[in-house]
Amino acid sequence: MEDRFPTNYSILLSGPPGVGKFEYLVERIRDDLRKGERVVFVTLDSHPNEIRARAKALHLDLEAVEGKSFVFVDCYSATTSERPETTVGKKTFLVSSFSNLEGIGMAMSKAGQEIGTPVRIYFYTVSTLFLHNSPQAIAKFFQIVTSRAKTNLGFILYAVQEGVHEPMTMNLLRSLVDGVVEMRFTDGMEHEVRVHHMRGYQVDASWHPFAQLPEAVVSR
Repeated sequence: MEDRFPTNYSILLSGPPGVGKFEYLVERIRDDLRKGERVVFVTLDSHPNEIRARAKALHLDLEAVEGKSFVFVDCYSATTSERPETTVGKKTFLVSSFSNLEGIGMAMSKAGQEIGTPVRIYFYTVSTLFLHNSPQAIAKFFQIVTSRAKTNLGFILYAVQEGVHEPMTMNLLRSLVDGVVEMRFTDGMEHEVRVHHMRGYQVDASWHPFAQLPEAVVSR
């Protein structure tokens, strides 16, 4: 299989803070857009402007494709004192709060309908939800949204912060997705990535150095 995740599939990306999860997502999104895919980015940790700036620093201009093949679901802005962006609608779908789990799911669906399905959804990061909701509520949300995404929208990848959740919580999240990608620091503080497993596929589960993205972490 090629070095891409299949449609109608769910992935959990786990790794400690600062290991490069955002950079990993940017390379995935870059590849998706090059191949004519449509992308929904659900941001909980940063303002869309920060995401745009960080992506641009990695040579990905999101503004050039927003409203066409890329849209934000913005769960961050409503929790700050800032006024929401004026580009609400085609570019950005606002969610009222982190605790509005149903609203997050609905915004994802609306975003997918806006640019047309199938879409590839990137959720950055699910860890933020644990500060505002019970683990039971998040597990239910996670299961419902994953099922909805795979059935009606396409592909979904959730980033999660390793080391800040109880092992039972991480095991639960891992059990609710089709595959897991892991990132880590080596003893020398180098960055590495691997595909731990993918349901229905044989994968290369060895660790690879991570600069932006290894050329092939999924076996062909």
